[in-house]
Amino acid sequence: MTRDLSPAEQKVLATITARIDAIVALGTVAELTATTVLNGPGAAPDYPAFQQRFARLGRRMREVRFVVREDLPATMGANTVITGDEVPSVLEIQLRPSLVGPGTRGLADRALTLVHELSHSIEEGIGEQPVKDYAYRTGWAWTYLSAEVARSNADTYAEAAALLLERSGNAWGQYQVFGRLAARRGQLAQRSGTTTLGGALAWLDIMVNRAWVRAGDCEGFARTTFTEAKWKTPEWSVWKRHARLLALENLLASWGYIAERAVRGGVAGLLPRDQAVVAQLFPYLSDLKYAVDRIDPVLVEHGDRITFDPASGALRVPRGTVDRAPLALAELLLDALIEGTVGLPAAKPFAKRAREIVRALVDQDRDVERQGVATLRSTFAAVPAVRPSADRWAALAVELDAAVLADLRSRWERLAKDIPAVAGLPEEVDRKVLAGLAGYFAEDVELLRTVHGRTPVPPDVRRELAAALKEAALHLTNAYPGQRPELDKLRARLEALA
Repeated sequence: MTRDLSPAEQKVLATITARIDAIVALGTVAELTATTVLNGPGAAPDYPAFQQRFARLGRRMREVRFVVREDLPATMGANTVITGDEVPSVLEIQLRPSLVGPGTRGLADRALTLVHELSHSIEEGIGEQPVKDYAYRTGWAWTYLSAEVARSNADTYAEAAALLLERSGNAWGQYQVFGRLAARRGQLAQRSGTTTLGGALAWLDIMVNRAWVRAGDCEGFARTTFTEAKWKTPEWSVWKRHARLLALENLLASWGYIAERAVRGGVAGLLPRDQAVVAQLFPYLSDLKYAVDRIDPVLVEHGDRITFDPASGALRVPRGTVDRAPLALAELLLDALIEGTVGLPAAKPFAKRAREIVRALVDQDRDVERQGVATLRSTFAAVPAVRPSADRWAALAVELDAAVLADLRSRWERLAKDIPAVAGLPEEVDRKVLAGLAGYFAEDVELLRTVHGRTPVPPDVRRELAAALKEAALHLTNAYPGQRPELDKLRARLEALA
């Protein structure tokens, strides 16, 4: 259920609107070109066309209706709702309550979330919203989009906004996305002449992301009903906005998951139990999407199949399995992902047909996105297979761990600078972010232990990180004394690496 914004939330939204106005004002053609966000493979980027869309974001803030949705899925900070009418239009943008909650810290990050959503609301022509979701800044496919597709990708606008903010404030790294995935993605991109694994992970990310989005569409369509007269009208069956969703339903029926739509009491629809089955697709694809985001590529010499461990995120990739072009290798990665997650509760209803379901969701995508994905497929299809030598494969394994370690050191260095300032903020709601940092450090220490087991971390780096953790703990425990035992345990675990 949604609700209108409270007066307090409206004030926060007004502040965010001012931030977005300032970001848009920075977005000249020259400044957007300097961000290089469109500099992917393929034809030359069209930054003037990108700037025309970017310049409309502030105006859309004042044209779109905003509502608060308390039960927005955890994977979403906000959601743009477009009607399923014959001529689609933007109905509203739904906001997570925290997006318009109290506090002044993080307003720039909230603005970036809305820049992403506002790009979805840009309309060109009658019923056309050209900006979709092909890749996210946090994912494996980031930097692999062609210039044409990147210009129609929502997170491209968020990334451009982030870089504009950093350049204007001389604050490099403050709003970009870092972390172990980004570090590994960057290293694999640099070694594209050694292996196609980076491109394969990117294509896997695109496939699972599109299947995830389409699973959400299926859930909504399953609840949709039609009058008997409309259902029996021959023209309806080829109506572009529903034909592919109906094809997906019919596939599920042919596989025995649900019964086909039928007319009951003058209304054509699915039975409630069948609606419930279709609704289970989204949680399952959410689990797959989460698994893709957690992938830790472990490059090994021996073995004849790729395997995935959902508990650790380890994707074990033997050298003999990667002598393939990106599209073919991505299929092996998808198989490993599906096999590795088969024991998860959300996967059980679909275990026998999981691969076919993912493929069908991608093949029966929305019209616009289907064309965009076809463009990306042609880009990946042009990349030839590469067979890495044993020496290069072993060296790349070490380089991936080194990239993760360098990223961790950089993030901890920035945290050491930020924590004292945040701890000194007057409002408790703004300091509250510190309460979750023990968990953040715990995840990183576990990551460090995993890396150390494969590629020993040098003693000077361990000492540097231990000192950084000690300094951070001092400020954190002053604000939240209850975190001291957990932070002391983390320091002990870090020191035990020696």
